Amino acid sequence: MQALCPGTQQQYLLRGITLAWLTALLLLALPTTARSEASGDDTCTLLYDQDDPALFDFVNTRQKVDFSQYQGMTIGDIHYAVLPIFNEKDPAEDNWLYRLANLLHIDTRDTTLRKQMILARGKPLDRDHVRENERLLRANEYLVDAMILPHRVCADQIDLLVVVRDVWTFSPSASASRSGGDDSTSGGITETNLLGTGQRISAGYFDDADRSGHFFSYRNPLLPGRVQLNLSYTNATDGDSVSGGLVRPFYQLDSRWSGGVTIQRDSLLKRIEVNDETVNRYRLDDNRYEAFVGWSPGVRDQAINRWRLGIADEEERFGAVAQTTSLPDDERRVYPWLSWEYQENRHLVASNLNRAERQEDIRLGWYHFLRLGYATEAMGSNTDSLLFSASTSNTRFLHAQHLIRTGMYTNGRHEEGDFISTFYGANLDYYYFLNHNNRWFARLDLDAGSNLRQDEELTIGGNDNLRGYPSDYQRGDRRWVFSVERRRFTNWQIFNLAYVGGAVYVDAGQAWIHGQARGSTLANAGLGLRLSPSKFRVDRVLHLDVAAPLVDQDQVDDVQFIVSGKVDF
Repeated sequence: MQALCPGTQQQYLLRGITLAWLTALLLLALPTTARSEASGDDTCTLLYDQDDPALFDFVNTRQKVDFSQYQGMTIGDIHYAVLPIFNEKDPAEDNWLYRLANLLHIDTRDTTLRKQMILARGKPLDRDHVRENERLLRANEYLVDAMILPHRVCADQIDLLVVVRDVWTFSPSASASRSGGDDSTSGGITETNLLGTGQRISAGYFDDADRSGHFFSYRNPLLPGRVQLNLSYTNATDGDSVSGGLVRPFYQLDSRWSGGVTIQRDSLLKRIEVNDETVNRYRLDDNRYEAFVGWSPGVRDQAINRWRLGIADEEERFGAVAQTTSLPDDERRVYPWLSWEYQENRHLVASNLNRAERQEDIRLGWYHFLRLGYATEAMGSNTDSLLFSASTSNTRFLHAQHLIRTGMYTNGRHEEGDFISTFYGANLDYYYFLNHNNRWFARLDLDAGSNLRQDEELTIGGNDNLRGYPSDYQRGDRRWVFSVERRRFTNWQIFNLAYVGGAVYVDAGQAWIHGQARGSTLANAGLGLRLSPSKFRVDRVLHLDVAAPLVDQDQVDDVQFIVSGKVDF
């Protein structure tokens, strides 16, 4: 073979380098969104990446994706996109204050999200598992929303993009007031996503005319093995409270086992009030301990059955204080228990139901729960008793406009031939979807009790039911409450921090003691402003209500002004 001269070798080398550079430049010149990648005989297409502006529009973007076309494909890489609190590409959120908030905030870590994934590389894609994983992520109070999108699709493989958006999680608080000659102060801090790890910590103090003290709580839901740790402590002048738990829950629908231990020790001063007047006071020392194990065959025929076996020790002791007029008997119950839970694997994703402009997860179909325990004197109980708790509910979404939820429940115990501290009742919730921003909502609750302690009695009045009357205006062992609301959601945000909405409502109801003369059937009308935070405390809705009583107007204030934070709209 004839050897090449040095000049010829240099020419071939320069031609090779030039050809390589031209090839690289040609590849780089192709548009990113239209580029296909060759992997053997497979062609891959990029659908959503971390810089796509559509990621900030969770509701509309997720509605456009149908994972049924990718059913059964092998899951490849799983990527994560943690969106900032404020979208700096949005002119309404591009200012120095919001940029500073993004800078100071510690984003949720990819490892925190990875611990919550039930989808895994190398497994076949199941669209139901995708939806379930989204629900698990949306349950976090430090995320305003979450969705899973197809990142890159090849012939037989799909890469996923997990998209979440953070909220501001550090909340300092301080207050001071003076009313009726009494001073009240409080302060504290709460961090719901400590260093981006999903841990929650809260601490603070309070001091008012009735009591003073300090509190601390800690929660870590992402320990190894899906174990959750919960701790809380309150030390006050009128009593202490300590609770803790180490639990491995059924963290997904197909989970096969669970288990845990919980403790709770409370020393409380109980106040019994009627129409804002104290009629009885006593001290309650309530100590509870419980351990359990659970098992399940997982999802079978689109339904889930779960069993739990446990043992509980419950003790309640009562003591007299100033203004004590009567005192309940001390009680202790030590018992093993067995529970069964059933639910259908059907869910609905809606928006503007109880939150503004967020994806909301609603469980559909039947749900049943039953728990039975038996306490005996041989195990340390003060008397033999059967303890029970049962509930059933059904939720249906009809004709794309009607959401109906019905339910029944009972809980209490049976001892010495009678039902003690036993409750039972039924409820109905109805939503009528007029359009995207307008809803009708109605609720009916029917409740009754048997041999209730004074602090267990059913009450009516206050922000929980009849908003035009003070708390505990009526009490007894029977109660009914009916409410109807016309709800209005808007797309208007205050400084891009909270969505504004409103409601007009009428409440009616009554509480009484069975066998005694009833009081008046109460009713009120009112209207309220609703603020749904979009960048902080997204698990709460601020209610600003004005309600006027329609009955017994000469016995209560003409108007009740109520400011409260609730889970629902």
